[in-house]
Amino acid sequence: MRLAIIILFLGIVMHAELAAQEAYELTSATRLELDINLDGKVDEEGWAKVPVLPLTMHWPTFEGVLTEETEIRIFYDDEYIYVGAICYDSDPSKIQEISFQRDAISEQSDAIALVLDPYDDNENVVVFSVTATGARGDFSLKNDAQGDALNISWNSYWDAKVTKTNNGWEAEMRIPFSSLRFQVQDGKVQMGVGAYRYIARKREMQVYPSIPPDWGFWSFAKPSMIQTTEFEQINNKRPWYTSPYLLGGIGHHHEYDENDNPEKMYDNDIQLGLDVQHAFSDNLNADFTINTDFAQVEADDQAVNLSRFSLFFPEKRRFFLERASTFDFKADGNNNLFYSRRIGINEGELVPMLGGVRLVGRFSDWDVGLINLQSRNKNDIAAENFGVLRLRRNVINNRSYVGGMLTTRYNADGDENYAYGLDGIINVTGEDFLKINLAQSVDSDDSSTLSAEDRSRVFVQWENRQARGLGYSVSYSSVGEAYKPGLGFERRFNFRQYNGELGYTWFLKEESRLRTANVSLEAETSVSNTTNKLETRSLELGGSLGWDRGNALRLEVEQEIDRVPEAFSLSDDVEILAREYNNTEISLSYDTAPVGLVLANFSAQFGDFYGGDLINFTFAPELVASKYLQFEGFYQYSNIDFKDMGETFESHLARIKTTLSFNVMWSISTIAQVNTVNELSVLNFRLRYNPVDGNDFYLVYNEVFNNDPDAFQPNLPLSENRAILIKYVHTFRL
Repeated sequence: MRLAIIILFLGIVMHAELAAQEAYELTSATRLELDINLDGKVDEEGWAKVPVLPLTMHWPTFEGVLTEETEIRIFYDDEYIYVGAICYDSDPSKIQEISFQRDAISEQSDAIALVLDPYDDNENVVVFSVTATGARGDFSLKNDAQGDALNISWNSYWDAKVTKTNNGWEAEMRIPFSSLRFQVQDGKVQMGVGAYRYIARKREMQVYPSIPPDWGFWSFAKPSMIQTTEFEQINNKRPWYTSPYLLGGIGHHHEYDENDNPEKMYDNDIQLGLDVQHAFSDNLNADFTINTDFAQVEADDQAVNLSRFSLFFPEKRRFFLERASTFDFKADGNNNLFYSRRIGINEGELVPMLGGVRLVGRFSDWDVGLINLQSRNKNDIAAENFGVLRLRRNVINNRSYVGGMLTTRYNADGDENYAYGLDGIINVTGEDFLKINLAQSVDSDDSSTLSAEDRSRVFVQWENRQARGLGYSVSYSSVGEAYKPGLGFERRFNFRQYNGELGYTWFLKEESRLRTANVSLEAETSVSNTTNKLETRSLELGGSLGWDRGNALRLEVEQEIDRVPEAFSLSDDVEILAREYNNTEISLSYDTAPVGLVLANFSAQFGDFYGGDLINFTFAPELVASKYLQFEGFYQYSNIDFKDMGETFESHLARIKTTLSFNVMWSISTIAQVNTVNELSVLNFRLRYNPVDGNDFYLVYNEVFNNDPDAFQPNLPLSENRAILIKYVHTFRL
């Protein structure tokens, strides 16, 4: 089976010329030497020399008549790309100004944006947006904007200003070439360029170039569809961004002896550290870090795990985010050979880092990534070294690649782990893609009797990525019993899985408020590698409706047979025994239109759950009180009645986030979370002052409470741990 897969993969690669796609039409960006006062007023005479981009309606009606006039101009000089936007509005009083907060990306705010594919690789873009309040947002999209593509935690160095006028609003943006990574050939640079204006109250998206909404939500910023544009004679100065930081904190935590008696330990900490970022060439960037601070200034959203598999949490730390897609070695779901949260975090506990380096770049058709970080000893956690090497290159066409990855992890106790693999995505024809991942691990704990297959992972998928019309996907996945990627993420082990998905999406007539309708069918079968017997079989039928304002309704019915190989616990009182279960679940969800000042998401699931009767309900409202104050809530209630066991699992998970923004520099955010499964509540408070990119002052308060400390013997402390931190970072551009 594996030999056949490899032969097929190599055969497709060898037919490169036969499958090559036509090149996109090239245009040239406007180069001017203008004295621009970045004040948000597009009033300098030089702007008139820059042509206006031809915008097309993307939403709500593709190529419909634009309801408001927009002028977006782009030019560049030696150091910067400039964007000037005049956003006319027939009723300026209704322009939606939602928040001053940085990176508050939503469909509730009027905004303009520049979309750049700096390497013109048709796979990755970075987006620089500014709202009508002047709030900047920058984020990246990977995997040609398909699937889990968004990374909102990515940040860069750039500037933007806006002004309100009697006719609407205006914006100016200035993006340094030193904040981008690109490749120079014969004195020229080719980048993918796109732009858009979003009018929130009308949910109107105006885009350049003209892109149909055929690939899902992010179609308007799809890397392979934006315009390849040529830049000449860029004089990139490539500065050193040197960011020393000072961190001081006080607090406490508790340690427990063999009889579970808590002992309060006081924490007092002052530390200095340094982060340095420098582009050694236009296409190679390096991040150096000494005494790294990987502490989160914002808490992770808690979750209730109603499965027998691990939960996945996204990466938020800036050090790992630039061109993070270079390090993607993904199979199905979130399974990945490299999961950066394995570094600096051990079972939810922060591990102090001595420092390290991260290199990311592109040479000709090759993407290159290197990470090496060293941790310190912490209590019973030995010092470790973490290494990642990633190579990828384009083949066949500009939407296909093959590559390889090596990860290493070893500690002071002599434990070693290595994982390595080959992968590729081939754009076979149109929107059809073949994806292959072959990986293997070697661990110092491996038994000598293990076979190569026991330590291997295989994933093969053929998928069609277009949302309009017929879509499909078939895949095969196999994970060995002893496959252990020390820096990776895997939900489950020791199984073979066959998956098939089939769906059809209709785009309805323009005059209809109902715009899309979808039906889908997914079937999945998993077999144990050890016994070759069925482990899981599921069949899911779903349908959804989407309206012109963005509200959506979805209904799913799933029938599953799950032969649980090992017992697992939902709580201290409820254990799911190892046997066969028949689960039937009905799911219903509804998302309100994301364009008003109040919106909400609802979902409900009910049915059979491992011998119990399941009711699960989720409600997530958002309220914009003003551009200064916003609220975001979340509540999940789960109840599973196990009548045969005489037990009931009941959980409440509640979260409320409050954001108070005085202007684009000062903000306060709070997160309060209550989880009745682990009987903990978490409170996070963060004051941030951000006068310019790279200069930040934080005042952070975190506390974890035991919900019912008297319910245990010996009694638990009310406050499990507390930390009050002050951090200041100042970036010097040398």
